[in-house]
Amino acid sequence: MKKISLLLTILLLCVMFIPCFSSAKTITAESEDALKKAIEDAKEGDIIELTTNIELTKPIELNDKTIVIDGNGFSVSRNASNWTPNGSNSSLLTAGKSAKLTLINVTLKDSEKYGVQAYNGGYVVLDGVTISNCGYGGVLVNAGTVEVKSLSLGHNGKADSNNGIEIAKGKELSDSDGSKQPKLIMNGVLNSTETKNVVYLASNDNLTEFEVENTANSQDKVFINGNKVVVADKNNNIKFESNENKKIQMEGDTFVPNVTITVNLKDKKATIQVVKGTTLTAKDLSSKIDLKALGLSKYTLDGFFTDAKYTKAFDFKKSIDADTTIYAKLKLTNSSKEKDNTPKTGVENNIVFVLFALTASTIGLITLNRKAL
Repeated sequence: MKKISLLLTILLLCVMFIPCFSSAKTITAESEDALKKAIEDAKEGDIIELTTNIELTKPIELNDKTIVIDGNGFSVSRNASNWTPNGSNSSLLTAGKSAKLTLINVTLKDSEKYGVQAYNGGYVVLDGVTISNCGYGGVLVNAGTVEVKSLSLGHNGKADSNNGIEIAKGKELSDSDGSKQPKLIMNGVLNSTETKNVVYLASNDNLTEFEVENTANSQDKVFINGNKVVVADKNNNIKFESNENKKIQMEGDTFVPNVTITVNLKDKKATIQVVKGTTLTAKDLSSKIDLKALGLSKYTLDGFFTDAKYTKAFDFKKSIDADTTIYAKLKLTNSSKEKDNTPKTGVENNIVFVLFALTASTIGLITLNRKAL
């Protein structure tokens, strides 16, 4: 009886919680008005999907709400002939205060100012987003947080300059009023057709502090490098470098440059880049050398040395702090030893003849013995 009561209780709880798991819905938007209404009506977990390209006549601002907009490959742009800014805000999309806006698979373009901004505590996630041809810049991190999962930037800003991701704090915001500090999180990859000011540090507002952060699995990384910010690829090569701003305090991971290891292998060389300060093992180094690609497939590695005569073994306990040259000793594999293809002449041929004659004689004697029997 107790088991039945327990089972009924569990079933009742499951029924009670079913609405919680199934309440999220998908809302479609085929126009500016439909998009604004979908944002207004959306509940936590809802996804707004675009079904066509949408032109806006006014900025869309999001406050105190969590929204996901899936562009389905469509675009959101400004209707240039019928555009009305919201005060000083002329960005296409804005997440302000405690709002969180996630943009997926969408193109933002032709904004009077910025494609999207995170304002004073707002949080913006960019995942499969392309931004181009915006008048002031692509993304504005205006005392808010922007997380980059997958972002592709074209040219944004004035014709003779570029402004990809701008780190700023508006003049109307100050540290004394409890406003937030901007933060840029790398959680994927950042690409740009431009190379200058892909990240731009504002200098004409109230920006005093700035933070960068990298997730554990991010392909690209954002670092502090002196008074600049750099974005590096998965091999720690710098992709983009910001302008210099000595007035702001920056927090986050510091960029450590690569150093080059040159491994000499007979008349071949292998070059390997590692982060300065890296410690390797002989196994680590061996795994980075492709003997087959170097035309040395008949050999195996037989030790690493600091000199060409292989008299002093390389010390793998020390970190690699500068460009380093290493000499690798090679050994022929057993299967690569040369076969003797010399034609058999002279003594060798005589031995074969004698063996043949002895065999024939033995067979003859056996035959005679059988006849005698």
